Amino acid sequence: MHSDADTGSIFEIDSPGQLMLGTSVVVALANAYKLFEKTGQDLNNFNVHIAERKKENGEDENGVDAIGIAFTAKLSPGQKGLGNASRQGRSVTYIASKTTGEIFREQGSR
Repeated sequence: MHSDADTGSIFEIDSPGQLMLGTSVVVALANAYKLFEKTGQDLNNFNVHIAERKKENGEDENGVDAIGIAFTAKLSPGQKGLGNASRQGRSVTYIASKTTGEIFREQGSR
């Protein structure tokens, strides 16, 4: 599998309205979605955030940078507060390898 880890950012904005995702990000997103599906929650009630996690806040098992994929519950109309406090569902973050897209662990919010 091609490694994007040494190409810099995990995604790039090619032009307005166009985002390029590295191979490992696509694999990580697919893996995270498969795990998220098992929760039985409706994806329509969530936003998906993808972020690089640097060594200071998200090392993988080999001590290198990782990818965080967060499914954050949307707020109900008129509701204020954090998404993870929503009645729409339980927010969850998956930590994945920046090199392979393998999911290392899950961090949930209740």
